[in-house]
Amino acid sequence: MPLSAASAPIDRDADTLDIAFRLDRKRPVADQVFEALKHAIVTVRLRPGTSISENRMCRHFGVSRTPVRSAIIRLADEGLIDVYPQQGSFVAPIRLGAVRDSHFVRKALELAVLTDAARLWTPEKSAEARAIVESQRTVLAAGDVDLFLDEDERLHQAFSTFAERQGVWATILAEKARLGRFVRLFGKPERLSAVIAEHLAVLDALDAGDAALARDRLEDHIDKIFKMFDEVPEQYRPYVVE
Repeated sequence: MPLSAASAPIDRDADTLDIAFRLDRKRPVADQVFEALKHAIVTVRLRPGTSISENRMCRHFGVSRTPVRSAIIRLADEGLIDVYPQQGSFVAPIRLGAVRDSHFVRKALELAVLTDAARLWTPEKSAEARAIVESQRTVLAAGDVDLFLDEDERLHQAFSTFAERQGVWATILAEKARLGRFVRLFGKPERLSAVIAEHLAVLDALDAGDAALARDRLEDHIDKIFKMFDEVPEQYRPYVVE
């Protein structure tokens, strides 16, 4: 079983959208529509091939056409939506070439961040990181995969904070967004308990003052995605292009 049930056919024009949205009048509407759509795409609530018509989005969000159009343009720039003149806009397929490039960038940055975090490592930082891993264990036991993945992201962000490289996190996060759809569609539930063990192995190395070992363990953890490249089930191939 994948982390998110991907066995349903590609939805090109369903009326119901699984996108929670509550408009905050104090923030730009276009930003809120963009964030809601991006989250729905990255978490595969909107799967590859889903129609993203302006009229449909305006009805769902209860907003005018201008912020919806702005959001679609931004998502197209990020490679998450494909816009076809005279045909419409659709959630983009998962492009394996882009996933590999994002993985390359993410790994390079996260390993560099971890090197800096290791220099500044303290028992307090270890305790904070381990609390996040324990939260992962708790939500996994409760069967909440979405929250588990949110906590996974929080742990990796913590390394940027520990390294005093918070500004780097935005770039890492952008690359993780491209990887996230792939992981959510094709990841296997049994993999999640292994993720916890891999996180703890990195923290153990940091606690031991062995930065090189921590880097090796983090690299191995991040590289696990390559195994998934070779195991995409045939029935899910419509979601993926090279």
